[in-house]
Amino acid sequence: MKKITFFLLLIVVVLHFSCHIKSIDKKQTVNPILNDISFVHKFGHQPNSTTDEDLRIQTHLEYVENLLRQKNISDVSPALYKTRLQLLDLLHNYWVTGIFPRNYDDKENRKPCFIDKDDRICAVGYLIEKTAGRQIAEDINHKHQYQTLLSMNDKTVDRWIETSGLSKDECAMIQPTYGGLPAATYSNNYITPVYGITSSVLGGLNLSLNTLNAVQLSTGTTNKMIAIAGIITGAGQTILGASMFPKTTTGFYGNTTNESRKNLSMVNIALGTTTMILSTWNLITNRRPKCKKITWNLNSFETQNYNVGIAFSLIRKF
Repeated sequence: MKKITFFLLLIVVVLHFSCHIKSIDKKQTVNPILNDISFVHKFGHQPNSTTDEDLRIQTHLEYVENLLRQKNISDVSPALYKTRLQLLDLLHNYWVTGIFPRNYDDKENRKPCFIDKDDRICAVGYLIEKTAGRQIAEDINHKHQYQTLLSMNDKTVDRWIETSGLSKDECAMIQPTYGGLPAATYSNNYITPVYGITSSVLGGLNLSLNTLNAVQLSTGTTNKMIAIAGIITGAGQTILGASMFPKTTTGFYGNTTNESRKNLSMVNIALGTTTMILSTWNLITNRRPKCKKITWNLNSFETQNYNVGIAFSLIRKF
């Protein structure tokens, strides 16, 4: 009875793992050999349709690099071992840079892409380019652009692998697949609530101070508080706009810029600078007139003889 129970349990376990393996669509994984083990290893869960494509590829290549560096290769000759380490250093530089090709031609399935139409080259292609030349890489791309490395029946590829210190299986482990470009247009336009609220407060305050500065300039005043406050708040809004000005980034969707944040930053810089200039002008123009301590004057007067006399007066204030 115990043996029957054991065999039944074994069948259930086998069926469970068989179903789990079948549930993984290898056509949608980042690598046909390692699947998405790199992403699970680093983040603890499977990637999905919302996962950043560049992050997924970088994670895979980082994982493979570490895996190949830790592998025992005592049977490799010193010359091939040296070449292998050089290629792994190149691989490291490649994935850190983070410029990967795109799968423009198949929106439904993940596929390798040796060199895309924008001349972005895959990881294995990059290693070949740096060691054998760009022309060799382009020749391989012409014949095998969307093929996996294991399916390439190419003497040029095989000869390169023989001198690389890597096996064909290891090269295939490096080679990522790339998802089709999404149909929806990616939007990188957003403003964080903190930046939006801070900009609104400073903007409203500076508009009010600009109005008060204009009134003081037209009427004349000796009050400096408005001008000083305008210089401080204007500088604050200018610094805020400059520090939050977005940079152009290169990612899965190409070169993108946060246009909404860029426009708000330009408004902050412009309004802040205007407030500083107007406040400074108000501070310089409307000064308290200096009180003269010594004044003098010449006056004419008529004498008793009907002549004209001149009087000089000098006043000293203490």
